[in-house]
Amino acid sequence: MDDGKMSKPQPSETPVALRGARQNEYIASGIFEQELTYIFDNDWVMVGRQNNIPGPGDYITAAIGKRPIVCIRQKDGSIRAFANFCLHRYAKLLEGLGKVGRIVCPYHAWTYEITGRLIGIANPQGFGDACKSEMGLRELACEVWLGFIFVALRHDLPSMASKLAPLAEHLARYDLSTYEDRYIFGEEIWSGNWKLVYENFVECYHVTYAHKQSIGPTNPTSLAELGPRGERQFSVHYNPYRPEDLPEVHNDELNEDERRRLLVIGIYPNALIAIDANFVWWMALEPQGVERTNGRWGLSFTPKAMKGMKDPDAFAEKVREVIHIATVEDKRVVAAVQQGVQFNAAEPGYLHSTLEIYVDEFRQYLDRMLGRKADTRNTSAEG
Repeated sequence: MDDGKMSKPQPSETPVALRGARQNEYIASGIFEQELTYIFDNDWVMVGRQNNIPGPGDYITAAIGKRPIVCIRQKDGSIRAFANFCLHRYAKLLEGLGKVGRIVCPYHAWTYEITGRLIGIANPQGFGDACKSEMGLRELACEVWLGFIFVALRHDLPSMASKLAPLAEHLARYDLSTYEDRYIFGEEIWSGNWKLVYENFVECYHVTYAHKQSIGPTNPTSLAELGPRGERQFSVHYNPYRPEDLPEVHNDELNEDERRRLLVIGIYPNALIAIDANFVWWMALEPQGVERTNGRWGLSFTPKAMKGMKDPDAFAEKVREVIHIATVEDKRVVAAVQQGVQFNAAEPGYLHSTLEIYVDEFRQYLDRMLGRKADTRNTSAEG
């Protein structure tokens, strides 16, 4: 992994701005539907943290794109994921976060074990031999990586462990799988295309200017550092704390850089994660429409900090409040961009050659998944 030091142009060098997406990519329904099919149906998506569902029967609902899913902790401790609809008349089976002994459809009471197997049909004689006990909910691929749950429609994809191996090595000293999950919010609606939410998070250009009431003063753009370039499944950059705002650290394993940095990570296509010496904030994006995105998010804390601090509850609540303010600030600018792209200008925008480089790398991922060349973006499916 890169050492993170932001490269600065030499006097004889002239930085070349990158070009962004055209405005119609954020408003065209045809492009949005292609993204659901070619991206969300064909890659791993993050849905939450494993400690959100600690015991047998504990479940969390989420979405792959717009497809409803549910992840359930099994009796053997594993987590399995299923399509969240009844085999009978397709009613959604479970909502939110909870615990069940069995899954009972709210419509006609068809009943399933937490393994997904169908075990009960009301008035079964009316179905003849069509519905049998070996039927079950459609099972999806499910993998836990550093405590994060990833789900995929396809079972033939390379594992997230293999795709994210360099990132796991980079994060090893944080021991993220042990973090205590204190907050989880199943709904945070953004008035913007899902890509705008993602792109906003993976660039550090806006921090000083858009986050004046939250992280802008403590983690200014002027201190930003780049991470590795050219990774195909993720990006990392760093927003270090000012020396006077360094957090207290209770993890002796962290090195000097890890103690002063806020790591900002994007895992394609929908996972956004921020990590410092004491906490991890995460958000899983669920596109609900061309201009509407749900950002399910949570906050987790290292047990070392929770044990070492004088008032861990007050600290956790303070972090939650800062994240809330930062989210309000981000939602404001994302909504402003969504309003601006309604003009539907043909000329693409510009990207800062370093501070927004990971927006460009995200666009390269989109190009690969959609099978298009960078210079032919948005030339089709504009309806």
